[in-house]
Amino acid sequence: MYDLIIIGGGPAGITAGIYASRKKLKTLILTKDFIGQTGLTGTIENWPGEKSITGLELMNKFERHLKNYDVEIKEEEVISLEKDKDFSVKTKKEEFNSKAVIIATGRKARALNIPGEKEFVGKGVVYCTTCDAPLFKDKKVVVVGGGNAGLESAIELTDHTSEVFLFEAALRLSGDEFLQERAKEKGVEIFTNRKIKEIKGSSFVEEVIFDDSGEEGKMQIEGIFIQIGSIPITEFIGDDLVDFNQSGEVVVDSKTCKTKTDGLFAAGDVTDARDKQIVVATGEGTKASLSAYNYLKK
Repeated sequence: MYDLIIIGGGPAGITAGIYASRKKLKTLILTKDFIGQTGLTGTIENWPGEKSITGLELMNKFERHLKNYDVEIKEEEVISLEKDKDFSVKTKKEEFNSKAVIIATGRKARALNIPGEKEFVGKGVVYCTTCDAPLFKDKKVVVVGGGNAGLESAIELTDHTSEVFLFEAALRLSGDEFLQERAKEKGVEIFTNRKIKEIKGSSFVEEVIFDDSGEEGKMQIEGIFIQIGSIPITEFIGDDLVDFNQSGEVVVDSKTCKTKTDGLFAAGDVTDARDKQIVVATGEGTKASLSAYNYLKK
């Protein structure tokens, strides 16, 4: 029996683990990996103390820091979370029990859900630019999404590919102005009011079909990078343990990170916290861990 199980190994989960160890709680962290969304990010320029650092470098630092503490870690994916008297957390291999739980699973990439998308994952359909950009050397690619993630993806791809096109379904881009300017300076061709309808090819992506202001068009390409946001990872949470908002995020008390279930807390991007930032996630992880400690010591 553990005092606390933390589900997730991103900034929120790692920070929660550090604080739990410092409070001498018997703690287990369950996570698929220590990469998450942050580790898949290219350059980070808003983490205090680091003028510029890659997401993977930052996550490696977080992981090394965590492993200096007395925290048990198992790199396993959680498939269910239930509560009777205590909490039961199951992975594909084992079952663990604890008095308190922190959900810190973050988010995963949102899919377009169009014909051809699933069929060509790993064959030209990409969700992680940092992971796969070097594989598209001198190729012609499309980035889907006009937010910060899409613009950052397009900018990064200009260092590898021959041509980069950015498609945004809305009438205007939502990303930061300085990123829009940087993308244009790097030669990214930007199209708004253009929505991808289908991805085609034989053994690899060869073409996209799109709607452009009501007119159907097509473009020959060799890769498509989908950057249209993310959704919270919550599929494993048992019925009635938490409330969800309209975006499927776990609703928490903003002061304590408590959910509607006693002993169950949540932190980071999986929650309804307004700002999805690394520095916010670490703060929420701290808050959840201290709240769990106070709950356990009642």
